Amino acid sequence: MTPFPARPPVLVAALLLVGCTGKGTGTDSGTTDDDDGGGVTVGDGGTDSCGDAVPVITAGPFCSYDGMDAAEPGQPEVPVIRVSASVHDDDGDLHYRATRLWIDGEPLGEVDFDTALLKERSLTYSSDKACEEFDADGVGDKVYLPAASWEYGVEYDWALSISDADGNWSEPALVTCKTPLEDGSEP
Repeated sequence: MTPFPARPPVLVAALLLVGCTGKGTGTDSGTTDDDDGGGVTVGDGGTDSCGDAVPVITAGPFCSYDGMDAAEPGQPEVPVIRVSASVHDDDGDLHYRATRLWIDGEPLGEVDFDTALLKERSLTYSSDKACEEFDADGVGDKVYLPAASWEYGVEYDWALSISDADGNWSEPALVTCKTPLEDGSEP
């Protein structure tokens, strides 16, 4: 039996809920704050085009264990995992960025993009320096893991892709890591 049932309805609903809320969709990007709650359409960075350079993931992705948190106020706290990376973009348009995170429950060191769960995070403002943000650390997304949808301490393959203000997507980068333990701690 695979530790990850094929697109369980509860998990899909939980990911959709988290993906549509301001809470839990931000990234820890050092001095900038992506969690401003204001998403825009991919490719609409609010400025003239900075160029056609595609972002490149330079380090990671990495999994971090963020303990326990609730996806929305009033909901129960659940374990949280964060998948993030460092990224570089030659034309400097990381001032708006988006993420795609694929989750594959069969840890084979690869992600089947046709069957893996996909969590997308809308393009969000991260800096007021249009065409001047060439590098960013900690760009990624959180996933809230309710017990009804996930097994804890189990390996999954995770693939992360990052978009710049012009809607150019990086090549997906892969990491295999375990989900947190039931108390949100690192396995």
